Amino acid sequence: MKKILLLLPLIFLYNSSCKKGPGEGGRAFIKGKVYIKNYTSAPCPCYLKEEYYAQGENVYIQYGDEPGVGRSVKTSYDGSYQFMYLRKGKYKVFALSKDTASITKSKTIEVLQEVEIKKSNENIELPDIIITN
Repeated sequence: MKKILLLLPLIFLYNSSCKKGPGEGGRAFIKGKVYIKNYTSAPCPCYLKEEYYAQGENVYIQYGDEPGVGRSVKTSYDGSYQFMYLRKGKYKVFALSKDTASITKSKTIEVLQEVEIKKSNENIELPDIIITN
């Protein structure tokens, strides 16, 4: 009986350390596209000057509640990006955009989309991330 009581904490510790949260090492993926809208700078009111899918734009992913960026990728020629080999869990995907509400227009903001992978081989396509450049 004493041996069993001594082993219980070890069994609990082993079982809790095997559970893996969000991050790389799975079979799921998240993909999408980044779309840019460029506006005239002055005088306001500002007008839409051009819009297109963004090539070479950085897209970031955050794993669950972990601080910081888990990984980043650059968009392809058609504005598409993809994060592959993800495990089940919650993710935040974002790109940086000019803050159009700022007076100087020099600040950046995150354009964020939250998503949850519920199946180990799930393939999720997010709506376009629309940024101002």
